[in-house]
Amino acid sequence: MKLISIVVPMYNEEAMVAIFFEHIDKVLSDLSERYNFEIVAVNDGSKDQTLAILKEQQKTHPHLRIVDLARNFGHEPAVSAGLHVAKGDAVIPLDADLQDPPEIIPALIEQWENGFEVVNARRATRKEDTFLKRTTAKMFYDFMTKISGKIKVPANVGHYRLMSRRVVDEVNALPEKTRVLRVEVPYVGFKTTEVIFDRKKREAGKTHYNFKSMFDLAINAIVSSSLRPLGWPVTLAISLNMVAWLSSLVQIILYIIHAVNNNLLIGVMHPTWLIINISLILTGFVLIVLALIGIYVGKIFNEVQGRPFYVINEVIEVNLEEEK
Repeated sequence: MKLISIVVPMYNEEAMVAIFFEHIDKVLSDLSERYNFEIVAVNDGSKDQTLAILKEQQKTHPHLRIVDLARNFGHEPAVSAGLHVAKGDAVIPLDADLQDPPEIIPALIEQWENGFEVVNARRATRKEDTFLKRTTAKMFYDFMTKISGKIKVPANVGHYRLMSRRVVDEVNALPEKTRVLRVEVPYVGFKTTEVIFDRKKREAGKTHYNFKSMFDLAINAIVSSSLRPLGWPVTLAISLNMVAWLSSLVQIILYIIHAVNNNLLIGVMHPTWLIINISLILTGFVLIVLALIGIYVGKIFNEVQGRPFYVINEVIEVNLEEEK
């Protein structure tokens, strides 16, 4: 039978581990006659009892493989580690918070069996997310659509998706150290479809995906998928030049026609104020350009360093022969 790997990154999820396995067991039991399964739980340097609880779960789940990272590397590195360890003919990354419901796994597998190499799980609504998260997510996906060019990053699709063995191997073979799965999967291509679901509320514990994490993800996604932002300063520079020339022309005309003395407009448009305003605009422009170039140079530096995206402490598996 075909093997399906479920990759689950976990960081301080002691409140969710038992609940997660309760849900996933119900889903996988209905499919166990047709497929073999392995759950690859990646402990991302948890400081609570997540690892200990996972080891307890392993006593009743011999198909559970635990990937223990040497420290907390972050969500993307944890998923990447799971993808490299997973052995399945198809691999499904899934968060432990159950906001992305495992109940649609049968639908993902069905589409895979229909010949699709990638089956995205797309969120129909985000009503359980905060207003800030909904707003920033929409801005992110709209922005990615405009700059990504040939790489079409699907909106409202996170890590939750099914990938065939071929797709996983291609993603794992990508050489970059800074990885963003939602950009890499569309990049490698292959026949793709989607399954739509409603996002749920976290059942226990609290999210560790804060605004900084979302911002870092957005920056990495943008920088890794497009060079277009580097061309925007040229457009901005031309626009500012036109504004500067137009402002200067208006100033000259106003003084030529001898506008009324002490007129408010004259006071505002005095050459000194004009110079100050243009200087501030240009200074802000230069700082934006430097920050933009700095981001790209920083990513180049990370790639040149060649440090691994994650470090695995150990992979803990159940020895089935000993169990027998």
